[in-house]
Amino acid sequence: MDILILRVSAIGDVIHTLPSIFFIKKVLPNAKISWIVQKKAADLLINQPFLENVYVLPDKFLYPHHLLKILKLIKKINKTRWDMIIDFQGILKTSIFAYFIKGKKIGFDKKNARLGITTFFTNKQIKPKYKNIIQKNLNLTSGTLQEILKNNFKKCPTIDSIKKNFKLKIKSKDKVIINNWLKKNDIKKFIILSPNTTWPSKHWPVENWKNLITILTKNNLNNNSIILLGKDFGAQAKNIFEYCKKNKIRILFSPKWNLIQTSYLISLVNLLVAPDTGILHIADFLGKKSIGIFGPTSAKKHGPFLLQNNISNAIQIKCPHFYKKTHGKLKTSGNKTNCMYKLNAETLAKKILKIIKKEK
Repeated sequence: MDILILRVSAIGDVIHTLPSIFFIKKVLPNAKISWIVQKKAADLLINQPFLENVYVLPDKFLYPHHLLKILKLIKKINKTRWDMIIDFQGILKTSIFAYFIKGKKIGFDKKNARLGITTFFTNKQIKPKYKNIIQKNLNLTSGTLQEILKNNFKKCPTIDSIKKNFKLKIKSKDKVIINNWLKKNDIKKFIILSPNTTWPSKHWPVENWKNLITILTKNNLNNNSIILLGKDFGAQAKNIFEYCKKNKIRILFSPKWNLIQTSYLISLVNLLVAPDTGILHIADFLGKKSIGIFGPTSAKKHGPFLLQNNISNAIQIKCPHFYKKTHGKLKTSGNKTNCMYKLNAETLAKKILKIIKKEK
């Protein structure tokens, strides 16, 4: 049984789809599952034992100069006779492959696909019932398995039974890189602050992060060090890095690691704090404590789902700019229009300290 997954981006979306892969493997342990994904999220999937092949796309693969490369990839993918192709996104990017790749295609109905017109490229559409995006993906997976097994598909496994198999394979060399860095910096316990995210509207203001760090460094963190993640690939973290360096504030800054190395670091963390971002969802997938900061996106729909504490720890800031990439008309907005200012550093610091002090 050869199954192809269409979920090309982003990192958080890939994480939200992983439980569905383990669902398929639980019901069809011998299924050969392959995945088409963009480069930015590929490190999470390459060399994982639950996947047969990972077909990696350039991050901006719709640009004309990538056309020849994409045509060659489609030709390569079509060498396999796919029993089922599952479109977990329903966007233009996935529909291109749904159109050109041979095999039965299944996806969401018009209301639940990201782009309704993409349903023309699937043979069967599923109407999911869900509150969280992971549930939505599991609904599509259940519909796929029913289509494959017909009357032999008796009962859906519980999310807890699927969770028992959640495991990312991390190579020894990647573990050594992280362990050596932690040892070199004498870090035995730590929390992670990860301020970077994609949409400007999702950002918790950089001033608030600076105030939070100042408060935390003046308090007893139960021997936890503070690690700032992302100074090499995001403006938010880079700004905070410069601030801490200038003011000689003692926190640690992670080097530029790939996603699988970063995932191993997260697997060792005591608490991770981040806005709605892939890093936050990695922590939940790995069963690690987190505090997610949500504004224009819904914590219930897109936030933690797999660890109960993470669900209750998530902070939903009231924001009228629902699913908009900016707050109001201004691309860069101040505290009068940016809803994320409503969460102050003192409130978040109290929440962090309360969780940290509960450690044994």
